[in-house]
Amino acid sequence: MELKPWYPRDFGHVLSNTLSEEEVTIGLNRPGCSPRFVYGILMLPTILKYYIDMDPAVNIHKNMIQATLTGYKLHQFAESGTPVITPSSDPQATVKGVLIFGLNEHQRNSIYELEAGLMNLVNVQVEISQKDTRNLRSRRVVEAGAFAWQGPKEGLTPMGTTTWPVDEFLAGPFYENIVHAQQRASMGGSAESESTSRVVRLSQRQGSMSSSPSRRFESSLDSIKEEIEVMNIHDDI
Repeated sequence: MELKPWYPRDFGHVLSNTLSEEEVTIGLNRPGCSPRFVYGILMLPTILKYYIDMDPAVNIHKNMIQATLTGYKLHQFAESGTPVITPSSDPQATVKGVLIFGLNEHQRNSIYELEAGLMNLVNVQVEISQKDTRNLRSRRVVEAGAFAWQGPKEGLTPMGTTTWPVDEFLAGPFYENIVHAQQRASMGGSAESESTSRVVRLSQRQGSMSSSPSRRFESSLDSIKEEIEVMNIHDDI
């Protein structure tokens, strides 16, 4: 993925990040923290932290690196543009995304609650870049979990690209409102952090119950807007 000047700083760190061989090995062998390969909005650290209920101050981007998945293609739901990956018989088919290390069981379950209503968790092999003690880079294939579409492709549109374009999402209200909610949580202390956590749990429940990606993300956006309005009322008081 190409790093662009207008990308958020934390996402820029992800795109330029390369872990050492030792760091990769430690991440793979850490008990109960199997890595996850993501290719949609969860590639963005701010969005990831929101959905896994992580403190906004945590530098999760340090555990995130670019990765390439072979044997899958990117599709999107025609009505919403939500990306999904599907198995492909083309040996040259690839999907570029992000590999996340160090997620605990609660955090991985949060991703499961978000994605499992639409897709199945599958074991995949992805290729990453690592550096050795001399700072020389090499390629390495590692095992990870990823969510893939296993059903009929009716309603799916091939994207014709290996990477989900994040630009439109970054410019939209969903990302803006999540950034705003996390900023308010960081500045407001435990009370607002708990409020943000309630929004996370609500949006995850709505996502797992909804069969439509567009309804899922619209519901999440409405929840975020409602929470921000409540926070503003409290500030005025």
